[in-house]
Amino acid sequence: MKTLFSVFLLLAMSGCAPIIWDKSGADQADFNRESYSCEKDARQSGHYGDGLAGAVSMQQFYNRCMVAQGYTLRRN
Repeated sequence: MKTLFSVFLLLAMSGCAPIIWDKSGADQADFNRESYSCEKDARQSGHYGDGLAGAVSMQQFYNRCMVAQGYTLRRN
């Protein structure tokens, strides 16, 4: 039980720092367009399952798409 609590606490604390997508030369309009495209592709590409596992799989697809667009994920 202590291990589960420790993992939960670590995840909660890591969520405090804002995470942003960064791409050299891209403005907000570029980000909005490319982010929308990745989200649309993730939603249309298939069923990921229900619950937490499905949400994590879809988020991973979205993240790979954004990296393919030239973005990097960094903490602000």
